[in-house]
Amino acid sequence: MDTDQEPKKEISPGAWTLKVDGSSTTERSGAGLILRSPEGFKIQTAISFSFPATNNQAEYEALIAGLKLSRTLRVQDLKIHSDSQIVVKQTNGEYIAKDPTLAKYQALVQSYLASILSHQVLQICREENEEADILSKLVRNSSDLDCSVYFEELHKPSIESGEVLEIENTQN
Repeated sequence: MDTDQEPKKEISPGAWTLKVDGSSTTERSGAGLILRSPEGFKIQTAISFSFPATNNQAEYEALIAGLKLSRTLRVQDLKIHSDSQIVVKQTNGEYIAKDPTLAKYQALVQSYLASILSHQVLQICREENEEADILSKLVRNSSDLDCSVYFEELHKPSIESGEVLEIENTQN
């Protein structure tokens, strides 16, 4: 019995499910995510990037967008599905993010995961992630989409911090 390992967090039958996918080509890059409640309510989001991104960065942007949405909805049990081996294994601590940009993404992902009581990150095959893949490639008005899709444009990477402005220069 190995007592040094941290016990796995159990996912309750009432867990939410998040499927994420990122896509990057020379013409465009984007992300797609599907968040489904235990009762079957589904939120689909397609995100277009107005900045260049690698495939791994697009995969991370998809995951971060899904985690932001989950936090907004105060989800506490979450099962995350991604077809990106790099993102899943880095998030689960099996791989180390050596690339400085991916390390920043990984730190941001971990900060979001810290606010979720119970979570699991699983790698799935591309065929099981088709819905999120369609959204990541920005397919609009597709017959494959059976509910409302939220479209968003991301102007800068999530790992870039916003400008902080000083309001007052006096001590309080």
